[in-house]
Amino acid sequence: MDARGILLTGATGLLGRYLLRDLLRAGHTVTVLARDRHGTGAKERVAELGAFWSDALRADLPPPVVLHGDLTAPRLGLGDAERRWVARHCASAVHAAASVSFPACADEPWRTNADGTRHVIELCEELGVARLHHVSTAFVCGERAGPVYEHELACGQRFRNSYEASKFEAERIVRRARSIRATVYRPSVIVGDSVTGYTSAYHGIYYFAQLIARLAGRSPGASRVPAALGGGDRPRRDPPARRLPLRLPCTGRETFNLVPVDWVSRALVRLVGHCGAPGKTYHLVSSHPVPAPWIKEVTEEIAGVEGIGWGGAVGVRPPTALECAFLEQFREYTAYLAGAPSFDRRNTREALPQLAAPRVDRALLRRLFRFAAADDWGRRRPRPVPATQAGAGFACVDYFERFLPEYSPRSLIAQVAGLNLTVGFELRGAGGGAWSCEWAGGRLVRVARGVDAAADLTYRTDTATFREVVRAALPPQEAFLARRVEIDGDTEKALKLAVLFAHFVQQFPYASADQKETSHAAALCA
Repeated sequence: MDARGILLTGATGLLGRYLLRDLLRAGHTVTVLARDRHGTGAKERVAELGAFWSDALRADLPPPVVLHGDLTAPRLGLGDAERRWVARHCASAVHAAASVSFPACADEPWRTNADGTRHVIELCEELGVARLHHVSTAFVCGERAGPVYEHELACGQRFRNSYEASKFEAERIVRRARSIRATVYRPSVIVGDSVTGYTSAYHGIYYFAQLIARLAGRSPGASRVPAALGGGDRPRRDPPARRLPLRLPCTGRETFNLVPVDWVSRALVRLVGHCGAPGKTYHLVSSHPVPAPWIKEVTEEIAGVEGIGWGGAVGVRPPTALECAFLEQFREYTAYLAGAPSFDRRNTREALPQLAAPRVDRALLRRLFRFAAADDWGRRRPRPVPATQAGAGFACVDYFERFLPEYSPRSLIAQVAGLNLTVGFELRGAGGGAWSCEWAGGRLVRVARGVDAAADLTYRTDTATFREVVRAALPPQEAFLARRVEIDGDTEKALKLAVLFAHFVQQFPYASADQKETSHAAALCA
């Protein structure tokens, strides 16, 4: 058996994709359990993760082995050949899959969180996988005020929702497994990447900020007020903010324990590989909880509003129509507005003395929320496209060598007499390639295949993103802010050109062959 071989569940989730990256970079051989979803096969979903990290790291990771399975099925839905593979190649399992459904829906989250954990343990026992690393949550403590210690589990606590209760039950199942040497990891509230702001999950504080922005945009009671000059960490708003008279059902003295996903993954992989003791539980939490006013202030800044206040711990009485709308939309998370308890982290501190969680300050909150807003709170990310279909009917060569030269002279770009530069484009994926475009006095004078060594700047992206941009479905600036486009060269010049290009694609959205055929078919059927 491969001593560094690991069976990983939950690789397609936010934490799971970072665990996959960090386990592979640490030299582990990883076998991923995955299922088909939204018409995309398990292997294609994991291949997309590999492409995601290759783009981000600008280096290829060793490909994991992918087993098509189902966490909720006995034996994880694996056949004999797949089970033999696990028995020969996996010395341990990292169980990171979970359902984060707060209100119970049919059998969820119990089937995934409790039954799924039981199925993982049964498979490990059957196949001789002796070590289990189980990802739980710090909120198995329920409504306890704290301090909450790492060795504690059942303390007579009540739970806010089915998610907490099902994760508590999963830990009980792990503790009862006598033939498995298990370690439990309890992260607090996981947020995006501390460096890039990236996230693929929009729960909790993200939903709060999104809801505030939505209410501000449609509230008939919101009015324009002069923007205050921000001091220190609160920059000036321009244009003036909208006033949103909303009282939150808390005091403003609450704190929230937030941890960036990249740190959680790094800490967990370090414990998996070196110092995570069987039988122990590790609180992966911050020693610097985030004050409620910071979250409120950064949310106001990102949403462009003012006027949010504190209604007190007993709640908002009597609530206005706006406050009723907020409380109704936020009801799944309202219980968490009381703040997080204090978590003891002695085991984690002793095992990882040099790896404390990064402090989530105002600057990091801005980074997280700005990424989320640029990603339209997850709605801008396209659904995964099977590799066999990616780029089908879309060829970048037609855009650069026919469409752009044809329409550029009629566009706003042609009116910018001072536009003199050469731009490279590198487009990954089916139908992609590389081109150089040279403008002189605003005129497109040359399009050539390949990127010129002397190009002033180069844009790099995938064909799916490029397709969205040229069809005017995704503004170029937002693609850059969401890190879907990379820029080499003068970033300021590149962003200015992106503004011009945004006007161009709005004026002349590209209709490729597949769109034309669809439109023609629709016309025939009309």
